[in-house]
Amino acid sequence: MNIRPCLFMAIKLLVLGCTMELTKVKPHCPYLMPKNELLQIDFIEFCNSKLGVSPTRVTSDITRWLDEDHGSGDPTLFAGFPKNPLVHFFVVAKHEFILSGLHIMQEVFRQTSGGTTKLYSDYKDGMLLKKGDIVLAGIGSASSILLSERVALNFTAKMSGISNKTYSIASEINKLNKNITLLETRKTTPGLRMYEKYATRLGGARNHRHGLDTGAMLKENHLRSIGSIEEALDNLNKFLPILTKIEIEVSNLNEFKAALHKRPDVIMLDNFSLDDVRLAIIEKNNFDKNIKIELSGNLDEKNLFEITSLKVDYMSMGALIHKAIWVDMSLQLYLP
Repeated sequence: MNIRPCLFMAIKLLVLGCTMELTKVKPHCPYLMPKNELLQIDFIEFCNSKLGVSPTRVTSDITRWLDEDHGSGDPTLFAGFPKNPLVHFFVVAKHEFILSGLHIMQEVFRQTSGGTTKLYSDYKDGMLLKKGDIVLAGIGSASSILLSERVALNFTAKMSGISNKTYSIASEINKLNKNITLLETRKTTPGLRMYEKYATRLGGARNHRHGLDTGAMLKENHLRSIGSIEEALDNLNKFLPILTKIEIEVSNLNEFKAALHKRPDVIMLDNFSLDDVRLAIIEKNNFDKNIKIELSGNLDEKNLFEITSLKVDYMSMGALIHKAIWVDMSLQLYLP
């Protein structure tokens, strides 16, 4: 038997297989690198002016998130992967959404690479991205990019989802009644409140309390422990710092009337029927038009038309954060 043709065919198949594998691993890059380079000063300015905190506070959060993902180290990288130390990468939007978290994503890649990764983006937080847009791109070591990927994408996908949902509701409210201000709540993810509230601001909402220390708010359980609305409000007015606003949550018209006569800054109507909301507004306008009315409880996109027909000042929705759906984006690596 002549084994030469068989041997030739085997070698041909082997070469073809290697070529196919190489093609799979080394695809042609269809993307252009964005023109605008992101610098460290951009991240610092973001922390100072958009979050109102020191960059060290944000970098410590990022370090904690990376430590959680890295654990004791990625064994895939122990094995010598990847072989190519320098790569180009592109974070690609897979559908339309409002961008939020760009500079956090930037800092994740910077921190993992010790500042050696070059980063580029032609977009800013709050901009509307379309399918196929390059959220962020860069040039750096493959290992550092692989170590950054999941934390960077998770954070930006979550924050952009919040901005996206907030934008859809805020823009609809603005069409129906420009006098109503959309607020979020303290129903946030532990450890992420500062970022989630920033994402709602990008989407067009205003922040409610950042924490318990940023305003006095009497809720149902406070009132149960104190005894009466009148006593609770009298005590607050007596002892609070003069610049601290007072808000009280009420669940029926009787509680509303009791609160109204103590003149708090804001009265929240929790789970009121639309008819009771109308009655409360009439009562308030007859007594003191300066008191603000906030509506809360079971608010969503489905009942916006009815709610915005009411002359309330604020609508607060925890759903802006806890019912937001992550956006979708992917990170793709290419050899230079």
